Amino acid sequence: MWIKDDYTRRLHFLNIVSNVDRFVEQFRLIPDDLIYDEVYMERFVIEKIGLNNEALNEQPVELSEYYGTGLYVWQNPKQFSKYLIWLLNNAQKYSSYLEIGCRWGGTFIATCEVLRRSNPNFKTAIAIDLMEKTPFIERYIEISQNDNFEIHYFQGSSRSEQFIELIKKQKPEISFIDGDHRIMGALQDYMLVRDYSKIIVHHDIFSDACQETTFLWDCLKKLEKTKNYIEFIEQYPSVKGKYLGIGVLFD
Repeated sequence: MWIKDDYTRRLHFLNIVSNVDRFVEQFRLIPDDLIYDEVYMERFVIEKIGLNNEALNEQPVELSEYYGTGLYVWQNPKQFSKYLIWLLNNAQKYSSYLEIGCRWGGTFIATCEVLRRSNPNFKTAIAIDLMEKTPFIERYIEISQNDNFEIHYFQGSSRSEQFIELIKKQKPEISFIDGDHRIMGALQDYMLVRDYSKIIVHHDIFSDACQETTFLWDCLKKLEKTKNYIEFIEQYPSVKGKYLGIGVLFD
């Protein structure tokens, strides 16, 4: 169910659902020589993917004109752009993706487009959130129907029996964990996909606002001795404190 404020926002997103079409078109037109350029991709995240307008203390004031634009991704552009480039270089052999905690869907949509560009055989993506499917995700599913690309949306808890059975069946090769930010919830999500995913991504791993997921990431880096890891934690100097952060465990 949508709470009152989220329902109002859903109506807003229905009015701007063409942002999804615009992003997909613009992303697919990026030349090969620019899509791996960190400076270019940071500007693309800011200007074309667009930024969320929640928790603005986590974003630099100099980007204020881009708050509440595009796909509303709740990401630090310096971190997210470098992470997307890393995926382009390292996810070519994987064909399925799971995102736990997709919110409005911006990060999910952008990541799917990157994975599809990285691997023409990328076939399946799963998104889960407590909210019902948003207009952005609904539109992206419509766009993808004729592209031999299957999207599953699950409304509910990642700890439900139905979702656990879905994951056992689908066995996603790449997973992005951004749901329950309590340490027990985030750890349970990790254990759910650990046996299937070759790339496991954790969000909010370097954040004053999310100390439990930050602590969990620090633990996993030390405990998972057979895995490699990379972090995307660069901050904007104008922001007081440290926020967000993307950590990747990979084989």
